[in-house]
Amino acid sequence: MQVNYRIPTFKEADTVQTRKHTKIRRQQIIDIIRDIISAKGIEYVTIGEISKRIGTTRGAIYRHFKSKRAILSFLIDNIEETLMEAIDKAMVHNDPILNLKNVLLAHLTYARERRETSFIVIMGAMQFSDTIIRRKISLLIRKYLRKIEKILTIAIQSGSVKKNINSMTSAIAFLGLIQATVTVWSYKKFNFVPQKIHAQLWNIYWQGIGV
Repeated sequence: MQVNYRIPTFKEADTVQTRKHTKIRRQQIIDIIRDIISAKGIEYVTIGEISKRIGTTRGAIYRHFKSKRAILSFLIDNIEETLMEAIDKAMVHNDPILNLKNVLLAHLTYARERRETSFIVIMGAMQFSDTIIRRKISLLIRKYLRKIEKILTIAIQSGSVKKNINSMTSAIAFLGLIQATVTVWSYKKFNFVPQKIHAQLWNIYWQGIGV
């Protein structure tokens, strides 16, 4: 069987290169936005500040993002993709308790490696008055909580945790432990060891839900 290979036209090749360049540039912009939020706050995320840090014109940034809403929307999408990927990779066991422990460690590690955990960035973005952005953030947090709630529901059904706990309330407490811990360590430049903090937080959490 003969396979015919078609050589891309110059226009097609140029389109592929343009898309590749756009993806790289957008990631570069996202990285800069994270730095700005971490160092100064959401109010300093402006087209002018981004263009200055990249070393390009405002017009070049506007080609990628038409407004501050578009910038923040893309940032939240990026956070959702990377954080959810980290969580999904952590859930590799049939045992819901091991999965929950792994998710806790994965989230702490995610925060440590990125130096500004997704939910700290999100909380900064919550200061943005745009209702669409606030709704997008709310949906992401609910998506996270549903994942934890699902693990807890399976654990309740299997008898691994107390029967009388509320899975959603326990999911919120789970997120709250992480958020509070990372917020405190953010003032210390994230100088913590995820594995050590993980063991301490898990002991506290398990005392509340464990049988």
